[in-house]
Amino acid sequence: MRWWLGLVCLVILISCGRKAPPVPPEAARPEPPSDFRIVLHPLFAELSLAVPVEDIRGQSLQKIKAFEIEKVARRPYDRGPELKKLLRISFGRSPAQTSRFYYRDRDLRPGWCYLYRVRAVKGFRSRSDWTPPRRFCWSTPPQTPENLEAQRLIPHTVFLSWSPVTEDLNGFSLRAPVLYRVWRRSLAGEMVFPPLAETSFFDTSVRAGEKYCYSVEPLLSYYDTLIPGFKTPEVCVTP
Repeated sequence: MRWWLGLVCLVILISCGRKAPPVPPEAARPEPPSDFRIVLHPLFAELSLAVPVEDIRGQSLQKIKAFEIEKVARRPYDRGPELKKLLRISFGRSPAQTSRFYYRDRDLRPGWCYLYRVRAVKGFRSRSDWTPPRRFCWSTPPQTPENLEAQRLIPHTVFLSWSPVTEDLNGFSLRAPVLYRVWRRSLAGEMVFPPLAETSFFDTSVRAGEKYCYSVEPLLSYYDTLIPGFKTPEVCVTP
């Protein structure tokens, strides 16, 4: 009987020392990045996304090695060449350290449309699936509006006016009319109004005795993309 108990104990000890079979890299690849966004600025496009925190098994990721960005350039009318480029951007951090990843693409050519998608790289043969693609078209941004003025009207209204923009940053005439987006800053925070085609704006949502500062951002509509120019310096008024 003693030999039987000893054999059982030996089997238990051997079993406790066994390791689980290794997991193939493909089976432990990261979840795809989420919340992929592109925000356009006058000189670049800023890509950002939420860094994945788990692999496809639901286990926490200790480190993301890099992000790969696929960039495809086409003419707006979908004819002509398609230029494809794969960018590899080192990350090398834990998702717990940085929740979002940012990348600024300054290599933009007027007259082209761009399609991006991104995936996370954990290591050799361990890459996430691609994000859904995001697209925009690019042209030279419009010039900054001039002669911005703010006037206080009664009751509790601010009237803004500025000169129309007719040229781009290179001084060439624009073929399409420019839209304008009004930004307002106050103690309550920052507010952005919907784009408008006029070169004047009535703000009837102000309160008497509070200081409001305004700036105007030009927007060029190009193949369903609003391309921003540089905002005007702020002008401030107290109704």
